[in-house]
Amino acid sequence: MIGTCHCKAITIEVAHRPEYVNFCDCSLCAKVGGAWGYYTSSDVKIAGPSQSYRRSDIDSPAVEIHFCGQCGTTTHWVLTEHCEGDQLGVNVRLFDPGELKGVEGRTLDGRNWTGETPADHRRPIGTIGHDVFI
Repeated sequence: MIGTCHCKAITIEVAHRPEYVNFCDCSLCAKVGGAWGYYTSSDVKIAGPSQSYRRSDIDSPAVEIHFCGQCGTTTHWVLTEHCEGDQLGVNVRLFDPGELKGVEGRTLDGRNWTGETPADHRRPIGTIGHDVFI
């Protein structure tokens, strides 16, 4: 699948559909409007210049958000030096919604997550194209 930011300055190509789409409600994700599909770095090709932002309200932010400097579209996030692993989140809103039809949508209670437990306490909210709209 290939997606772009609004002005098409950034292109993101992923090797496959995400297993699910995560709608996190933490203060950062809620404000940047991300609907996250999770990938390893080898599954994603990013072309074009992005700008980045790390939240300043916590000492060790887990992710660095990337966005287009021209149109402002949130494109993806990468893990910071405070986290281990090979994972990045791609804003699946960059893709045509039809390509995600049937993918499960989940929520993460990010506003109440302290980081002391795994962040896998999610609940299904439907499938893209049916109960959930991206």
